[in-house]
Amino acid sequence: MAGFIMPTQGKITVNGKEIHGANWHRGVVFQQPSLYPWLNVEDNVKFGLKMRRIPKKEGNEIALHFLEKVGLLEFRKHKPYELSGGMRQRISIARVLVNSPLVMLMDEPFGALDALTREQMQTLIRNIWWETKKTILFITHDVDEALSLGSRVIVMSSGPGRIIKEFKTNFTKEITSDNGNDVRFKSQYKELREKILDLINNVHSEYRV
Repeated sequence: MAGFIMPTQGKITVNGKEIHGANWHRGVVFQQPSLYPWLNVEDNVKFGLKMRRIPKKEGNEIALHFLEKVGLLEFRKHKPYELSGGMRQRISIARVLVNSPLVMLMDEPFGALDALTREQMQTLIRNIWWETKKTILFITHDVDEALSLGSRVIVMSSGPGRIIKEFKTNFTKEITSDNGNDVRFKSQYKELREKILDLINNVHSEYRV
């Protein structure tokens, strides 16, 4: 989907246009922050804009806007290695957002974070999705994370990777409202969570050698 490798068969399209390679229309947030250690936070965020030859003044304004959105404006002159893992992932998210991609691809971006930071980052992603209306494809092994972030949850087999089942959910919209964390205690949430876990366990048993 990112365009880094070509599909072995079939094709991938975005808005009817086939993907032939990587470009700024699809931004990727990796599991580990892929930042340039010799650049400060602001210059890391502006890197894509610079490559696209966006005028400097406009690029500065865009970068500062999204640094404020992810809560890192006051750290803009720091180097990535001076910041925590959660803050580095915020930089990665801002670096994607400045290009206003059609799709955000997130590959287990919060897997290495502590529980509190992870929950804060999930709130950030929900807010970004709610405000920008962008399509976000989020890969995770955490069922609760999938249910609390996704409007569609797709369960895949471990290998070969196949789509097993798709569930449509509305929990993420409820969580953005007041007392949203109460959603996790609802019977509908618990029932769907157990259904997905049972499905994953059964699928893994089938493919286990």
